[in-house]
Amino acid sequence: MQYEKKPKVSIYITTHNRLNKLKRAICSVLKQDYSNIEILVCDDASSDGTKEYMAALAEKDSRVIYLRNDNNQGACVARNMGIFKATGKFITGLDDDDEFTPTRISFFLDNWSDNLSFICCNFKEKYVDGREKLYYKGGEKYIEGSYEDLLFCNIASNQVFTTTEKLRKIGGFDIRARRLQDWDTWLRLSFEHGQFKRFQEPTYIMHHDHKENENRVSKSYPFSKALIDLRERNKEIYQGEKLDFMNYIISTVERRAGLMESITWSFSKRTPKYALKYALQFLPLNRYD
Repeated sequence: MQYEKKPKVSIYITTHNRLNKLKRAICSVLKQDYSNIEILVCDDASSDGTKEYMAALAEKDSRVIYLRNDNNQGACVARNMGIFKATGKFITGLDDDDEFTPTRISFFLDNWSDNLSFICCNFKEKYVDGREKLYYKGGEKYIEGSYEDLLFCNIASNQVFTTTEKLRKIGGFDIRARRLQDWDTWLRLSFEHGQFKRFQEPTYIMHHDHKENENRVSKSYPFSKALIDLRERNKEIYQGEKLDFMNYIISTVERRAGLMESITWSFSKRTPKYALKYALQFLPLNRYD
């Protein structure tokens, strides 16, 4: 959708003690070929000089807004701080250790449709050894999906583009979520507002340049518990067969799924992979997360 007037787009970036990476992320937003933006940096009690750096940057550039929690409250609280302070018609997020490509915002605006809950894009993964790869394979320009396509797997990537009103209507991020926060939010967004599109065009760079003790996603909270939490927070979504299948997935992650139920789900879903995963769940190479 092309707009006669340029609507403001809000970009929220949460951060905690990663100033050097944050600078890279902010720089990528300031280099966008679309100018009507605001950057909301949501600092979750950093103690590495982020406060001083951001105060100076916000003083120099009126598009930059610095928000801060004096006590560490977690990523979801920090994200919501930006979401509910945003003044843009549209909104999207950026992790403080990643980057936008220069055309990301204009691409989203050019492809937005008001009947969608959100749109998102493919992304490029970059490694310290110089390797790069696209996350989603395939030649189609985009895929279209509904909340049902998000029930058992997050196919919507880690950041989406939507209207600020739609994201606020679902309450933003659920602060109870300890893991799978993105998945939970996109699922609720699509359940509330309908279809979404994921474009094959890569407009986001996900960096894998972390120190040994600096993971992208905390593994301290077990994946199976995160799935149980996702199910329990969204009981109005997971009902009937959807609930049964989520329970099966959880049992598989916990390596207690039975042979017959795995075969049953393979027949029901018309794919052999669940029976195969039953066999593989006893081997160390099995991965769901």
